[in-house]
Amino acid sequence: MCLQTEDGRAVRDLLDLVGDKWSLLIIATLRSGRLRFSELQRYIPGVSQRMLTLKLRGLERDGLGSRTVHAEVPRAWSTTSQPWDAR
Repeated sequence: MCLQTEDGRAVRDLLDLVGDKWSLLIIATLRSGRLRFSELQRYIPGVSQRMLTLKLRGLERDGLGSRTVHAEVPRAWSTTSQPWDAR
C-alpha cells in the first residue's frame, strides 16, 4: 500500500493518533469494557499516572475514548465505538 493514496493517508492518520506504545495498550485494554482509572493503571504495567492521564485525555480529544464521570471517585473511562470497527 502506498502512503500517497487515499487509503495510505487514512492509515497514516490513524497511526498518528494511536501509533504510540501506551495508546495501543490503553485501547486494547479498554476493548473489553469500561474500567476505572485505577483498574486501567493496574492492567497496564509500567504506565505512570501522569502518562495514563495524558494518553486518556488525548484519546478523548481525538474521539477514540470517552470519560464517564460518576458522583464517586475514582472516575471511569470507556472507549467509544471505533470508526474502523465493522460491526
